[in-house]
Amino acid sequence: MGQQISNHTQTVINKLPEKVAKHASLVQESGFLTYEEFLGRVAELNDVTAKLASGQDKHLLFEVQPGSDSSAFWKVVVRIICTKINKTSGVVEASRILNLYQFIQLYKDITSQAAGVLAQSGTSEEAAESLMSVSSCQASLWMGRVKQLTDEEECCICMDGRADLILPCAHSFCQKCIDKW
Repeated sequence: MGQQISNHTQTVINKLPEKVAKHASLVQESGFLTYEEFLGRVAELNDVTAKLASGQDKHLLFEVQPGSDSSAFWKVVVRIICTKINKTSGVVEASRILNLYQFIQLYKDITSQAAGVLAQSGTSEEAAESLMSVSSCQASLWMGRVKQLTDEEECCICMDGRADLILPCAHSFCQKCIDKW
């Protein structure tokens, strides 16, 4: 019976417009995510970006913002800090804060892209060298994706703030409007 519901849900999702279907899929995925799995994904993303940044000057580092995951409603309030660091100087070049929904999007983007790059780099030394030269600015490209994810939504209440808080019902608002509400 549970499989039928799941198949039916997937059929409905497949008929939705692409952006809505992607959103529904991400909301569904975050609904089943345990806190331990979430922490595992943060660690995995740090490992993947470190492997891909090997031999490069810059890399991304992900960490859970202290205190943002301490409540029973961690999925709504957790914040993940994404930092682009210059490895040679140790200087933080850029930093963004993601909510769980944005983090899951970025996680999927990076891990799917990294799977292809790491699979290709294992085929030959020449391919690995060419990938290193092509992906020398991976951290900057991914930070651009982080910026795109965090900038793309505007609060529909005040039309001023960034809609960085997504409720379990999938509506998103800025923190100021949620606090007033």
